[in-house]
This record gives sequence, C-alpha cells and structure tokens, in this order.
Amino acid sequence: MITMNFKIKNFLLLCFVLFVVSCSTGNSDSVADKRLQTLLTGKDFFKFRTELNKAQDKLSEDRLLYYKAHNDHLFNNSQASNDHIKKLLDNYKNKFNDTVIAEILTIKANNDIRLYDYKNAADVCRQIVEQYSNVLDSTEIENLENSYQLWKPLSSVKPQRIHKSGDAEIAAYYNRLHHLMVPVKCGGTEHDFIFDTGANLSTIGESFAAQMGLTIYESEIEVGTATHVKIKTKLAVADTFYIGSLMFKNVIFLVAFDEYLSIPEIDYHIKGIIGLPVIYQMEEIHMFKDGKIFTPEKIQRKDLHNMCLEGLNPIVQMISGNDTLLLAMDTGAVSSDLSKQYFEKHKEELGKSAKLIDARRGGAGGVIDVKEYRIENFPFVIGTKSGVLSQMRVSTEEFSFNKNFDGNLGQDVFKSFDEMILNFKDLYIDFN
Repeated sequence: MITMNFKIKNFLLLCFVLFVVSCSTGNSDSVADKRLQTLLTGKDFFKFRTELNKAQDKLSEDRLLYYKAHNDHLFNNSQASNDHIKKLLDNYKNKFNDTVIAEILTIKANNDIRLYDYKNAADVCRQIVEQYSNVLDSTEIENLENSYQLWKPLSSVKPQRIHKSGDAEIAAYYNRLHHLMVPVKCGGTEHDFIFDTGANLSTIGESFAAQMGLTIYESEIEVGTATHVKIKTKLAVADTFYIGSLMFKNVIFLVAFDEYLSIPEIDYHIKGIIGLPVIYQMEEIHMFKDGKIFTPEKIQRKDLHNMCLEGLNPIVQMISGNDTLLLAMDTGAVSSDLSKQYFEKHKEELGKSAKLIDARRGGAGGVIDVKEYRIENFPFVIGTKSGVLSQMRVSTEEFSFNKNFDGNLGQDVFKSFDEMILNFKDLYIDFN
C-alpha cells in the first residue's frame, strides 16, 4: 500500500524547551513552579495554560514573566509574549542562565516571524548564535544559522497584510491525490495551489514564481521535507496575491526547483503550496467535505480553546480512550497518523493488537519505504465531537516535523464531519 503524504517542511527555529532550573531568587512557590516547568517541558500545553492561570499569585515576577512569555506564544498572542520577554530581559536577565536566555530569545524570534517582522527575527537568530552558542548543540546552531539566512534577505520586506471586504467563498476542491486545492492569482496569472496548514511557509515552483512575476531573492536555504530529505530553495515575495477574492500583500514564498515539487512515479506536479503564515491571517476558515472554503468577515467567538501554535505548527488536542494526544493539524495530509513518540508509549500493546505493514511516504525530494502499524477502529474526541476512524497509522520512524508530538491530524478526521471550523483568533477547531 502506498500512502502519499506530500509536504515541504521548513527547517525553521527549534523552539526548544529544556528542563532547566533558572537562577531565579524570587519568592515563587517551588511546587507550583516545578509543576509548570514539568508541563512545559513535556509539551502538555493545555494543562500548562490551566495551571498557570491558577498559579499566577504564587510566582515571583520573573518566573511569571517567563511562563507568560511561553503561554502567550503558544496561544497566539505574539506581541504580548514579546512584551513579557522585553520586561524579563530588561529587569531579570541576571536571574536566568544562558540556556534559558537562549530559549527565551528563540521564542522571541518565532514571535517576530508570526508578526512578519523579518529583520528582528534575523537579528535575534544571529544574537543567539553569537552570544549563546556555548549552550547550543551543532544541530541547533545549524538551524539558527539557516533561519538567519532565511530571514535576513527579507529585512526590508513589509509585513504581510490581508484585505477583506466581506465574507468570502473560495472555490476549493480536492484533486486526484486528495490535496485541497485553492485558486490563486498573481501577476495576471492564475493557478491552483495546495492549501496546507502543515507547511510552515508557502512554497512555489521556480518556473511558476517567474511566471507570476514574484520578486526573487538569490539566497540558498536548506529546508527539511516529510521524507528526511534536505533541499535547497530560494526566496520570493509576491507584492499582491489573491486566494479567491481574498487579497494579500507582501506574501513570502520558498522557491523550489520544479522537480522537488513533483512525484514522477505517478506523474504528479505541484505548482505551489499555501502555508500557515497566509492561512492563519484569514483568522477563521470553514472547510466543507466537498472542499469548498468559506471565511466570514465577522468571526465566531467560542471558548473551546483546543488548539495552540508552537512556532508555526498548529497543535490540536485529541482524546482517545485514556490518552490525551497532541496532534499537528495538517490539511495537506490525506490521512491522520501517530508518531514514533506514540509508538514508544504503546509499543507493547501495538505488537499484540495492531498489524505491522510496509508502506511508502512521499514528499519533496522523493519517496521512502517505511514500516507502520495499523490500528483498526480508532476512537477520538475533539472538542464537543466524537468519531471513529476505520484505520489509524502509527509510524515506527521519527520525522522532524512531528517528533515532539503524538502525530498528525489529517483529512480523514476532517471528512468525518460535514464542516470543520478553524479559528486562529480564539484558537479552536470545531465541527458541524
């Protein structure tokens, strides 16, 4: 069986959270402090938020700022997170060791990216490498250097903006590989691009970037893919870019050689991918089973709060049996799958009750053979809705894009319902 799960994954910043006892000398309740640190280190983000709300009056100001910086980053209040970081570094820098400061600055760089402030993002990446390389390993340094090379050429590019003039209906559809396609227009040229929340940045083939008149930046950046492959890309900026009737200004694209966006075995060629920095600026997206997309001018406020953002990765909370799982939300994935992290937790029971099979994973740069388990009739609850997947894949290999989480949430879950609502303002996913 061949499972094609095509995407290009950007080697962006490692938003590393290390279990480090800082040098704080404030009057924090040690039990509350340790509990919060443990939840943060274990990436139990939703419990972390709940516990932080309870513990605010038990923490010294420096520890409270530290946790608020994380919390606001995770729940998409990037400017507030940066404000906490500035206050923390201005007033309490001497209370934290170099590892924690590097961690805090990494959060700031990710906040700057979300705010489309590319100059600040580049400057912070450079600062971390120059001042804190003593606490970084070679992979972290390489990723930060690569991120610097990514954002530095864009220092003069204005922030991305969306222009809405009412509700918008987008004539999206699923193609023969079940990728969600949206109509786009730029430079008088129209094409259909993949709509993919699992892509950290929008991506375009080299020939189509030229065809659409994008401004090209001649820098070489390495990005990672869903098949472990690293590929070289350039950068491009679209001054004005349309998705249906929605107009965006100053949209950033990675530019890849056309062959990297192709799967020749099945004569499949991708022109471009719309990634998360464009998608989350739409604020609220209604996606229907037939592929059509609707974005309201006035968003719906709800208290579900079952989604967060780590860097440029949307993470959704799913309940399955006794497990509370954190899954990367991935509209570009045909099917959901569980990661090696889940496999390690459930290895014994999988060996008894699940079937081990040979499969293939496709992505930019090629296709690889993998071994996966298949779980039959996998139950789940997301928000107020429940369902059962006829089959859930479990990877026995580690992939960079989901190694710290329990897996990916794909179209098989979305299509279990007539309508899925993604709200990036209040950070929730809901179904009708």
